[in-house]
Amino acid sequence: MPPRRPQSRTADDARSITQSLQRSQKLLEHELERVSHVSQAIQEDGKLLGATKSHHVELSDQVKGANKALLQLKLLQQKERLIFLAAVIFYIIVVLYVLWTRIPLFGLDYLIALFWRGAR
Repeated sequence: MPPRRPQSRTADDARSITQSLQRSQKLLEHELERVSHVSQAIQEDGKLLGATKSHHVELSDQVKGANKALLQLKLLQQKERLIFLAAVIFYIIVVLYVLWTRIPLFGLDYLIALFWRGAR
């Protein structure tokens, strides 16, 4: 039979064990609260990342649309430039034709007559 301890020594040990268990329980509660807060923060960050991703996808679609519109505008600008250049060339040709038919200095018959006289 093991020797008996005094009553006060056993009570002190019981109190010490009880206090140790209470400290451990408090530490576990604090750790559980911390893990709960971390879990909530992770969930909130996940929602924020999801919202950011969807916003990024929307912006990407808008940028693609803007690029298409910009390409169309550039093509229209080139088309208008070609049309303007064709109109200017046509205008110059018409002006030269009018000058050639109206002013004798620009006429072909005048040049032929000028060279014909000089050759004799």
